[in-house]
Amino acid sequence: MSANPIDKLERQLQELIEGAFSRLFRRTIDARDIALLLLRAMEDNAALPELSWAKPVAPDNYAIYLQPDNAARFLAQFPDLPARLAALLAELSRESGFQLHAAPTVAVLADSRLETHQARVAANHSPAISASTESMNPVSTDAPPRLPVANAHLHIIGVGVAPLSKSVVNIGRDSANDVVIEDDFVSRHHAQLRKRFGVYTLFDVNSRGGTMVNSTVVSEHRLQSGDVIRMGHTDIIYADDFRNGVTDGTTQVLPAD
Repeated sequence: MSANPIDKLERQLQELIEGAFSRLFRRTIDARDIALLLLRAMEDNAALPELSWAKPVAPDNYAIYLQPDNAARFLAQFPDLPARLAALLAELSRESGFQLHAAPTVAVLADSRLETHQARVAANHSPAISASTESMNPVSTDAPPRLPVANAHLHIIGVGVAPLSKSVVNIGRDSANDVVIEDDFVSRHHAQLRKRFGVYTLFDVNSRGGTMVNSTVVSEHRLQSGDVIRMGHTDIIYADDFRNGVTDGTTQVLPAD
């Protein structure tokens, strides 16, 4: 059995939901899917930190939507379960490398559009936290001019080429990412590219296995054409049309364990 605290918490989350849902719905609703939806909602709705080296901010409001009769039965028989789920999500957020600006809450709500066997999960941030994220990453007018890259792309060794056109590119194992890496050793949401002043910078988003560039573990690195990125067991080469036209890459190196 794995000693990974994150795996343990994920199992506890799944077992807690299954214990209630199997008794109440006799497996007409897949409790495992709801646990996975909660975990995915946490990762997909994490907000970027104000400082590039800080941890992403996990959402603090979660809603599990059920068909109205199911929601009423659930709340009548398990009124304390939302609070227990919220406590587990708080612990899992911290263990997964996120910060929390407020204690999570979980609500079970009715949605008349859902069938008896269906459920959906949503997550968001408290209004004060959401407002604060709108001003994150301000552009400094004192930043030195840089040549914008052209034809930027990632060459995923053994897989193919992923062109880069967006200003923010999410990379990881989950299918919701812009660049999906099918590698069991890559986190669901592993890294992010952000285009600043025409240049892509790579950020490790507190992945479980870490990210390396040119054999060095990094949390942040301004990419240059020819940089070799390693995530899990996958090697990725970053390339663009300005191989010699951009200043040297800037890397924030993580301290050794």
